[in-house]
Amino acid sequence: MRWDDIYVASAAAEFGELQTGREAVAAGLLPAEEIERSAQRSVSVSAGRSGPELAVAAGRTALASSGRDARDVGLLIHADCWYQGLEFWNTAAYVQDQVLGHGDCVAYELRQMSNGGMSALENAAARLTAIPATGAALVTTGDRFADPAFPRWSTDRGLAFGDAGTAVVLSRTPGPLRLVATASFSQPMLEGLHRGDEPFRPSGSQAGPLDLVARKKGFLRGRSQDEITTRNETGMMSAVKNCLAEAGGDIHDMAAVVVPFFGARLSRLQCLAPLGIGPEVTLQELGLTVGHLGAGDQAAGVAKLLADDTLRSGDRVLLVGVGAGFSWTCAVLERTGTDTGTGRQR
Repeated sequence: MRWDDIYVASAAAEFGELQTGREAVAAGLLPAEEIERSAQRSVSVSAGRSGPELAVAAGRTALASSGRDARDVGLLIHADCWYQGLEFWNTAAYVQDQVLGHGDCVAYELRQMSNGGMSALENAAARLTAIPATGAALVTTGDRFADPAFPRWSTDRGLAFGDAGTAVVLSRTPGPLRLVATASFSQPMLEGLHRGDEPFRPSGSQAGPLDLVARKKGFLRGRSQDEITTRNETGMMSAVKNCLAEAGGDIHDMAAVVVPFFGARLSRLQCLAPLGIGPEVTLQELGLTVGHLGAGDQAAGVAKLLADDTLRSGDRVLLVGVGAGFSWTCAVLERTGTDTGTGRQR
């Protein structure tokens, strides 16, 4: 989909404290060879704040940076991957109340796993286009991957999970980045990679520590690894190619490409090699510092690009979202001449 007059007014990311890979190995959280494999130097760890609280902090920062009044925001979408601190409650309503403080807003939670932030971005653009009276949209993400239920360093191989909240303010008023195009694609036959052969349970409290490695092994029994790899690569490339075609550009025209914050080896195998790009055009250094932020990698990348202010007018950025299920959403952003609304990172 090609978009007209949809802009990113601001973006922000809120992190915890950094735990280094060396500290994790010393604490027995993973073998040293896994750090060598992923090159993950550290991850963001929130000692006290939940995912929704991190999202609120990022939302407040982004809203202040945007120069928009809270009353201008008519849509809030909160995306997440993991436990939000309590069972059976409305996370999006909490973020809405804490950031916006008014009810003249449609707010909902979106669960597209690690593609949630990107899917929310595309959905927000659609509502802003279809219902101009919406005014502005606030897209937030927030996750805290805490022990004992989520062993952030070892639940999956090749990457480690970091805690963060992110926020992006979208509107039809010119801002520092213009949303040029988006595209999505899905491969639902791959959903079992994160379900495995485990039985469904009546309560989440009955589950032990999450082990994605075991789930993937369960799913792959009797299946071809080559077929899974091909479907995964085809899905991502379909979303990328469709998005670039809508934007009228080429990946090598991009000033930056923000891919998921996987470890160095996994990122190279699953993203960089198929895309034909090197790590120098990505934000890999940020990813290897804060970890995979669930649904928030791309928004954190946008906040970083705005805060660093290295993009020139006309420069384009490709955002690549990948989520278990599997789904992919990509977006092309273009730097405008507007200098307000830059994001802040802590």
